[in-house]
Amino acid sequence: MIDLVLVILFCYQMNRMAHERGIPSLPYIMNYLAIFILGMMGVVFFFISMYGSKVLQTPEGIKAAMMFEPFAIMFEVFLFVYFRKRIQKANIPGDNDRDDFNPPRPSSPPAKEKKDLSYFR
Repeated sequence: MIDLVLVILFCYQMNRMAHERGIPSLPYIMNYLAIFILGMMGVVFFFISMYGSKVLQTPEGIKAAMMFEPFAIMFEVFLFVYFRKRIQKANIPGDNDRDDFNPPRPSSPPAKEKKDLSYFR
């Protein structure tokens, strides 16, 4: 249950961050959901292959399943952190034209004029 609450919360946060940056949020949210679902299916497949298909019908099996829950939550959080970094690093179209991000470069100093040394001849 906590996994679903975290998924909804993280999707909302990614949507908000992407809109603040001015980029579409749907690709990030869909990739997050797809990787999360595939990851959880992998964990379930691994768990069932290790303990058997009737593992969740016994109290010992449910206790064993609860040992894997912290790892599932860590996977979820790290996946969110990965996509948050990708949103923060995303190139914003037209970003190079703004003066906030590219301050004007100072012009090169004027070339020094050579001194008239004709009196040494």
